[in-house]
Amino acid sequence: MQLIVVNETEGTQHRQLMESMLRLRARVFAGRLNWQVDSHGGLERDRFDDQGPTYIVGVEDNFGVVGCVRLSPPMRSSMLTEVFPGLLDGHSLQMHERMIESSRFCIDRDPPNQTDPTGGQTANAAGAGRREGREDTSIIQSRTRVLLAGIVEWSLACGYDELVTATDLRFERLLKMVGWPLRRLGSPRMINETHSVAGSLEISADVFQSLKPEGYRSLFDQTARAG
Repeated sequence: MQLIVVNETEGTQHRQLMESMLRLRARVFAGRLNWQVDSHGGLERDRFDDQGPTYIVGVEDNFGVVGCVRLSPPMRSSMLTEVFPGLLDGHSLQMHERMIESSRFCIDRDPPNQTDPTGGQTANAAGAGRREGREDTSIIQSRTRVLLAGIVEWSLACGYDELVTATDLRFERLLKMVGWPLRRLGSPRMINETHSVAGSLEISADVFQSLKPEGYRSLFDQTARAG
């Protein structure tokens, strides 16, 4: 999986890539997870996409966009404080200039066929994707680890040393398993039919080395493919 960084000044240069990312978000959050999100015309987008975030997008030649995450300085706009304050147990988020917030992290379990430029699937491609999603979880885990390493690499390069996020308990367990334990900022609560928790994650060179899978390609050594 190749990682591509798209920042607030480059969105128009990567229009097709951004549209594919928003289609992935719709499939995952509105479709598979049944979250109450704004999804129109097969695209999922909210007001935090208008606040100049940076996106890290994972693409594969055979499947297109297969993963993504949105990164925003919480001092600019924060889902934790504005959408999920209940996850903080009545406490305030101790923001600082070296803090970044992640949201809309997702990995596709059923990537669309590359031959469909709209991000849709043919019947055969959809069936194959579902079979792969059930049978080969190692592919999903590999994509997840690459995207996590990309988040840390980008954060280090930009001078951040703390990441905050809202996530579910399953992903909290995964983070602990891969060596990036979440420090809870409050008690778990049910949100969108999901047991969710707010937490803080350390950003450091040691964390990056721990997360980086074998064969990881630095996201700064890769050339973004404009669309």
